[in-house]
Amino acid sequence: MIGLLPDADRHREALEAVRTAARTQGPEEASRLMTETMTASAPSTDSPEVRHPGDWLDGYAETQPEPPTSDLLELLPLLGELQPLFLEHLLLPFTTSELDLPALSAAESRLVPAAGIDSRGQLPHRTATALAHRLGLPLTELPGGHLGPVERPAQFATALRALLAEVTA
Repeated sequence: MIGLLPDADRHREALEAVRTAARTQGPEEASRLMTETMTASAPSTDSPEVRHPGDWLDGYAETQPEPPTSDLLELLPLLGELQPLFLEHLLLPFTTSELDLPALSAAESRLVPAAGIDSRGQLPHRTATALAHRLGLPLTELPGGHLGPVERPAQFATALRALLAEVTA
């Protein structure tokens, strides 16, 4: 989806550098570069309508991410073992594939572009914003950042239930 951004080439180069670092410098350097690439803040050039399903936004600024559950803590080492596979085979195809915008436009009544509110200005939020703008759809913000369901599972679940209630009504 980064192809939707005016600075797509810069992001593509940065993501390629992540994969190269994984190959030549190891997973720690690749992780550092990926975090840097994904979280670097830049202004969005698109401004679709933004909505927040339910009432989760009330008082949200005073809340903190939830501590990881025991299940998540158990899963993290396995995810670490899968990181080389992700960096070598999934990161670039997933982030740099060109979208079929006409096909997405044809299905727009079934689409809900969404991003985590805490990732505003960051690459994942910017791409979701650009997609919403291109399709003429509102951007739905949900609790947390790029990993909202992991960072704030209870708040995310509440917002997701509200969103599903809205779109299925």
